[in-house]
Amino acid sequence: MLFLGGGFVKAQSADSLLVVDDIQFDVKEFHVDEPKHELVINLFAISYSKNPREYKMNTFSTQVLDQKKQSHFFSTIQMGNVLVKFEDKQNYLHYLLEEDKPVDIQVVIKDWKKTDKPVMIKLVFESSTEEGEFLEVPISLKK
Repeated sequence: MLFLGGGFVKAQSADSLLVVDDIQFDVKEFHVDEPKHELVINLFAISYSKNPREYKMNTFSTQVLDQKKQSHFFSTIQMGNVLVKFEDKQNYLHYLLEEDKPVDIQVVIKDWKKTDKPVMIKLVFESSTEEGEFLEVPISLKK
């Protein structure tokens, strides 16, 4: 673990990779921007099989859990150059993943309390094999 300006960077070993539906997810870093009262989570995703493949994230099911197991909705979610704002009430974020090409995902939560500790982010996206089936990917944010 490497501490970096109030956040941290966590590397994964090959045997602990988080791969769901041929997409690897990993945490780059997360931090609380105290002046803005925002939690910023930076992830990345890599598609390993289908080139290209549509990634359809259910934005309202994608949430962050704190140490009290309370869910927090996003303020913004950005994947590559696609930005979704909560106030736009857009249910899905669509992105075209290319094989072996990492894409950054940034989730920002406004009004984050200084006393709250992020424990997990849950990404929810549509299965590549079953239209209408959504997969939940819990990603640990524990230090």
